[in-house]
Order: sequence, then C-alpha cells, then structure tokens
Amino acid sequence: MNDKAKFNEINDEQQYRINEIRHKFSEIYDLIDEMCKGSRETSLVYTKLEEAQFWAIKGIAREV
Repeated sequence: MNDKAKFNEINDEQQYRINEIRHKFSEIYDLIDEMCKGSRETSLVYTKLEEAQFWAIKGIAREV
C-alpha cells in the first residue's frame, strides 16, 4: 500500500502532543464563542480553526 494512503500508528508521546493541541484549540473555540456573535465571519473563523487543527494533528501523526 502506498504510504500516503495507509493508517499511521502513533506513539504515546505523539498522542500526548495531539491532546495538547486539541486542548489549546478548545480554549480558542471557547474564547470565540464568548467574544463573537454568530455571523458569516465567525463561521469562517471556525472553518479556519478546524483546518489549522486538522493540519497540526496530521503533522504530528505523519512524523517519520
């Protein structure tokens, strides 16, 4: 199977870092919820945060 298509096992240290990333993003989501009213712009903020979180976690999971 091509390496780009297969599942990447992660170790405990990587899982710890992923959990830390998720925790920090959760804090940012809470801050946006508290400070911003619902709007198109706020929706875009959430979309961009989701994308950034995805790539940060993917970067950890794909480390060689």
